[in-house]
Amino acid sequence: MLIGTAGSGKSSLTYTLSRWLEENGKFTGILNLDPGVRWLPYSPDIDIRDYINLDQIMMHYELGPNGALIASVDMMINYIKDLREEIRSLDCEYLLIDTPGQMELFAFRRVGPQVISKISEENMIILFLIDAMFTQKPSDFASALLLATSVQYRFLKPQINVISKADLLNQNIKEKIEEWIEDPETLKMEIISSEDTLQGNISQKIVDVISEEMFAEVIFTSAITGEGGDALLGRIERILGKTIIE
Repeated sequence: MLIGTAGSGKSSLTYTLSRWLEENGKFTGILNLDPGVRWLPYSPDIDIRDYINLDQIMMHYELGPNGALIASVDMMINYIKDLREEIRSLDCEYLLIDTPGQMELFAFRRVGPQVISKISEENMIILFLIDAMFTQKPSDFASALLLATSVQYRFLKPQINVISKADLLNQNIKEKIEEWIEDPETLKMEIISSEDTLQGNISQKIVDVISEEMFAEVIFTSAITGEGGDALLGRIERILGKTIIE
C-alpha cells in the first residue's frame, strides 16, 4: 500500500513500482482506492471508481468536493466483498494499492485501516512516501518522520519510508539526509542551530519520540529516473522473505 500526503507521487511510484516488479517476472496488479482522482499514469486492474462516483455523491447529498470525498471514503467499506472478489479473480503475485490523495481522509478515519485489514490480513507492507521537497529543512524532515510514525501506528504493518521525487535533490542534500538518518543526534543539532527557539524545542521533542524504526532505512526513489528500484525491491524481499530480483 502506497500512502503519503497529497502530491507526494503515490500514483507515479505505483506505476513505476509495477514496472519494476513486472521486469522481474512478477505478475502485478494495481488497485486504485482514490475515488476522487481524475487521471492516473496507469490503468488500474481494480478501481474503486467503478463502485463510487464522486460527482453523483456531490449531487445526491448536496456536498462540496471535500465533503463528497469524506463520504466516498467512508462508503468504501460497503464494497469490500466486491473488491475481495476482484482481487481473487485477478490472482496476481503482488497487488499495489494506490490510496487517496488526501491521506488524512484515509489513514486517520476509522474506515481506512478497516478496509486494508479486510483486503489483506497478512503480507501487507506500507510504503510511506515523503515528498523530497519536505526533506531539505531539518524541522520539515522531523515532521515527515513523525507523520510516518503516526501512519504505522494506525495500520500496524511493516513500513518502508520512501523519499519520492529524489531526482529533485542534489547529492549534497542527499548526503545530509543520510547523515540525519544514520545519526538522529545530528538532526537535532541541525534543528537547534537553524530553527527559532519554539520550533527548535518542539522539533527536538519530535525527534526524541520518533520510533527508531523510522530511522532504520529510508530509501530515495524517483519515478522519473528509476532511482531506488533495486533498493526498494530488496527491502520488500527482506520483509517478505522471498526473492523478487532475479
